[in-house]
Amino acid sequence: MKYLLKTLIEEGVLDYKDLVFKYYHKFNLSEAEAVALIKLNELLKEHEGIINPKKFSKWMSMDIKATETLLESLMTKGYLRIKLIETDAGKEKETFDIDFFISKVIDHIQKKRADQNKGETHRWVEFIEDSLQKPLTPLDMEIVGKWLDEDQYTFEMVKEATLDVLKRKYTSVKAIDQALLKQLEKVKAPPKKKEVLKEFHKLWDE
Repeated sequence: MKYLLKTLIEEGVLDYKDLVFKYYHKFNLSEAEAVALIKLNELLKEHEGIINPKKFSKWMSMDIKATETLLESLMTKGYLRIKLIETDAGKEKETFDIDFFISKVIDHIQKKRADQNKGETHRWVEFIEDSLQKPLTPLDMEIVGKWLDEDQYTFEMVKEATLDVLKRKYTSVKAIDQALLKQLEKVKAPPKKKEVLKEFHKLWDE
């Protein structure tokens, strides 16, 4: 996902500046550090691998000492990493990366989605247990989790399948699973997978 997010940024599909301003306050970053990250990203876009403190201080409208302190803070927190890379000629040169911020954003989104899924799974399990009048087994829980994480069924689909199974003599989570598959056969198409970009923007609305 990190590679995908970086690609979306590099291709201009996502605005790095918007991304930083949306999340920086969640990751122990000051506004000045957020602006510095945006400026550093601009350098990378211009294929500048070396940070010139004097030039960068003008960009930041700060004196050199304050700018150096700011950059040191980003390095201490892990958001700015200076490294050596090997050139095509076999020589080493200094460059930097700011990938840690993207990693933090991804971790935040994944945690948020996991929390959302946990709450949604609880809702589904509670409904099914009430409907079947029995607790779900660990295997049943795995099946329900798969509906949400992989199959991306909606609650309405699960509800419809459950009510359909209740009309039968034998009721079980496996029977509900089969009923859900039959729902898909009727429409002759699997449930649409959410597009990464659409889902990413949806998660911005907190």
